Amino acid sequence: MEYRIIRDALVVEGEFNALSSGLLGGWRDVKAIFNHTVSDDFERYDPVEYLRGVASELGFRDDEYFGLLTSVPMDKLAVVSADEVTAFITAGVKNPNEPLKTPGTINIILVIDADVSDGGMVNAVITATEAKSAALFELGHRFTGTNTDAIVVARTGKGRKYKYSGPASELGRKIWRAVKNGVKESLGKW
Repeated sequence: MEYRIIRDALVVEGEFNALSSGLLGGWRDVKAIFNHTVSDDFERYDPVEYLRGVASELGFRDDEYFGLLTSVPMDKLAVVSADEVTAFITAGVKNPNEPLKTPGTINIILVIDADVSDGGMVNAVITATEAKSAALFELGHRFTGTNTDAIVVARTGKGRKYKYSGPASELGRKIWRAVKNGVKESLGKW
């Protein structure tokens, strides 16, 4: 896995089997995952076409990437690792139901450099979401996320095999630690 910031986007590249809750999400093999900070005039665009345009500018075809969009600038990016788990998180907590002044959306890209079962992949989404919520509560917020949060969970299929990823499992504890610390770190950059 390699990652870098290109203009307003975090780009993570490798050979992944991944699932995404973002636009054009689903479950498939991908070579790239990105998280892009939208432009100020984003609201004039169709979100799917905007995402495809960003992917095209980055040089990716539709069948080889998952992309996320955020209003959070990349200087707020947190990259936190716990052994074979790396969490890339941009966090802003503006929520239409809360009078806050920072941009919204908490996006999580979770890369697991291991062979995780399909059930473990799905459970990783739950564990990461619970860890995100725990971080928000610990920071004094009274909500579990924002209206536009998204997640990508990617596995390399190499190395150690994990069947489970719930918070009580070994892999789940690593996911929990990386995500919870990453959410706090990203929000602490405001």
